[in-house]
Amino acid sequence: MILSRLTPQNFRNLASDEIAFHPTANIVVGRNGQGKTNLLEAIYFLATTKSFRTPRTASIFRFDSPSVFVAGALQRYGVEKTISAALETGETKRRVLMINGEKVTLAAYLNAMSVFAYSAARLEILRGAPEEKRRFLDRGVASVDPAYLEQLTRYTRVLKQRNALLHAISAGREAPSQLNAWDDELTRAAAVLHRARAAYAAEVSKTYAEIVAEHGYHIRDLAIHYRPSLVADLGQTRRAEIRARVSLSGPQRDTIEFTTGGRPAQDVLSGGEQKMVVLFLKFAKLELFRRRFDEPAVFLLDDVDAELDLEILQELLVRLPPKTQVFATSAKERFVRALAAGSHRRLIVENGRVTATEDLA
Repeated sequence: MILSRLTPQNFRNLASDEIAFHPTANIVVGRNGQGKTNLLEAIYFLATTKSFRTPRTASIFRFDSPSVFVAGALQRYGVEKTISAALETGETKRRVLMINGEKVTLAAYLNAMSVFAYSAARLEILRGAPEEKRRFLDRGVASVDPAYLEQLTRYTRVLKQRNALLHAISAGREAPSQLNAWDDELTRAAAVLHRARAAYAAEVSKTYAEIVAEHGYHIRDLAIHYRPSLVADLGQTRRAEIRARVSLSGPQRDTIEFTTGGRPAQDVLSGGEQKMVVLFLKFAKLELFRRRFDEPAVFLLDDVDAELDLEILQELLVRLPPKTQVFATSAKERFVRALAAGSHRRLIVENGRVTATEDLA
């Protein structure tokens, strides 16, 4: 898939101009604070309706703007389609997703374009809160199984309704027997997520090991431990859940641990090693997507810095599947030169406005 054009409106500091992209490599340069990462974030938002930097979607809105809009032209399987995502703040908080000018559901929209992003913020995969690690798995599963998002939504809905019932029972407004039906629903919905997360964790771990071995990187013993919070006999925990007013087991309490040498990766790896490990994990997810759909996803590489092994990074990029479209930012010229080894377009960002040099081979 190739993103050929992008038009943002009220997205952070980006100017509302159409931006044309190179089909292979786009090197985004500019001084700090000019909007380089904002451009990559707009691409990510177009594909996912989310930010790769923060869970706070409101932060992508330009200051005092009530809405944000990003549109793009996407080429896939030899066909070009237009996609767009719009959000509103305030009382409405509307979200409008469109493909070729027609409104579509979130599930249908997310199947249109797939993108993977690497950035310094992604280090939270290793050292962040449990929800960040669960998000790492969920986004990965959804990238290779389009039905997973609906399954995750179903579980979230059941969990919310069951928690509301627990609250009502604790307050004396409902009888505990009302939980029986919701216990069954929760158990079935949780089992689907647990199977999908466990399978994907095993696959990404195996693929990571293959890529690391191929490139000779020294952190080869990274292990991903997926520990599901199994929904067991809910009757035994019912009293505790009524007191807590929330469900005490299920996918929302799953944990994922990354270890090397049997110890937590965030405790034993240097900052540079953590960045390289996360980069390899991203390439593993890219590879799993390619195997599933026999096509590459769009890859965003934000803020390439001195702690990344430049030689390995070049090898990884060179060996990406053919027709993989890459967008990369760096404030350091020597990394820009390395990234620009092949055919590419240099995009210059200044105060939110993006201009392009001619394509270079």
